[in-house]
Amino acid sequence: MTTTTQPLLAVRDLQVAYGGIQAVKGLNMELYEGELVSLIGANGAGKTTTLKAICGLLQPRSGDILYQGRSLKGQGAWNLPAQGLVMVPEGRGIFTRMTIDENLRMGTYLRSDDEIEADIERIYTRFPRLKERMKQLAGTLSGG
Repeated sequence: MTTTTQPLLAVRDLQVAYGGIQAVKGLNMELYEGELVSLIGANGAGKTTTLKAICGLLQPRSGDILYQGRSLKGQGAWNLPAQGLVMVPEGRGIFTRMTIDENLRMGTYLRSDDEIEADIERIYTRFPRLKERMKQLAGTLSGG
């Protein structure tokens, strides 16, 4: 179910290459607020490359990415979190020498609203094992 007529994120004819190897070829997609979307494909299909391009970690060869109706062209990855667009790392892409709680709080670094504590508590409610281990170094987690 969509809540708006304008997509929250729109990818238009995205093409991304590593040198002469084209990893993403003409991708088009629209994601609307409230949707739960999965990007699936075989190894080497361009899933991670697509996400890195959306988040400004890779420059597309061509095409456009619009977030909340605005083009992200020319913006670096460092500009996007303040706009609400981030990539959640996979695997062990965490701050290993910081606690679980410190890692969660790093995700709020650019926020100044009054909902931070409620959001962190919501995460701990959803993942009670994290709350039990909130003072544990994140690098000592099993990764599972």
